Amino acid sequence: MVAAFANLSPSKLASIHASVFKSVPTPLTSINNVPSIAPITAPSIVTAPTLPKAPTLLFDVSNERTSSASISDTYGVHTYIIELAKCHQHIPLSILTTKATSRLFLEPSSLKFLTHYTSHRNSAPTKCHILDVSQFPAETSISIGEWHEAWARFLKLLADNASPEVLERWTKHHNELRQHPDFEGHWSAILAFDIEQRAS
Repeated sequence: MVAAFANLSPSKLASIHASVFKSVPTPLTSINNVPSIAPITAPSIVTAPTLPKAPTLLFDVSNERTSSASISDTYGVHTYIIELAKCHQHIPLSILTTKATSRLFLEPSSLKFLTHYTSHRNSAPTKCHILDVSQFPAETSISIGEWHEAWARFLKLLADNASPEVLERWTKHHNELRQHPDFEGHWSAILAFDIEQRAS
């Protein structure tokens, strides 16, 4: 059979070649009315949405240096002030400033005391030997800085000697005053109100 093809002319071979390959179905034609399978295409790749980047922080703990020292109250609240509280006396902020506290601890021989008989809620009068607060500046004369110093010690006094409810009440009172939007501009009124509330 191969010899027979060898005797054909080139034009005849081309004609036979064309008729043979014309009968071979392509992938998109059907054979015996059976649909051919469409070519498989690779699935498209769905990219995940790009999430917004977190904002860059101006201050981060990784950039902070370890603190080598801290500011703390050297003396705390003197026992003379605690005695005033025990005798139900008003504690002026002027005896809780840093200057007054230093005097209480470092110059005890210069301090004056007085004898006081106190009665609380109709109880029998009790004799008390207490600090004379008149030897310290008037509470109405303290500065804004001294007010903050004194309140820090007053809250320490309450934390150590008052119930949680009392501490919470005066902490809230202090926060409301110190967070006033124009604290310095209304300083005189704020101080007067503060004294009135604590003395009542």
